[in-house]
Amino acid sequence: MALSLKHFVIRTEGRKLYRDVLRATKQLDAAAAAGVREAARAQFDEHREETDIERLRMLLVDGQHSLDQMRAALGGVSPSVRGGR
Repeated sequence: MALSLKHFVIRTEGRKLYRDVLRATKQLDAAAAAGVREAARAQFDEHREETDIERLRMLLVDGQHSLDQMRAALGGVSPSVRGGR
């Protein structure tokens, strides 16, 4: 199945979010980082076959919100709070 431009953009945003989560784990101790990486991988794998654009957007927003909360808990200000993304 050929991907539409919207699917391509959403997939790109999803990969960026995943990389951002992995980068954020560098601030955690080894055990916590492994747990976060495992949970993130499970979430992304669970929705790997999703094709509904609105559902994918909702998942990205939820994922970004979770990442922002993790960063806030670690004492950092997230890029989305500062006005960038």
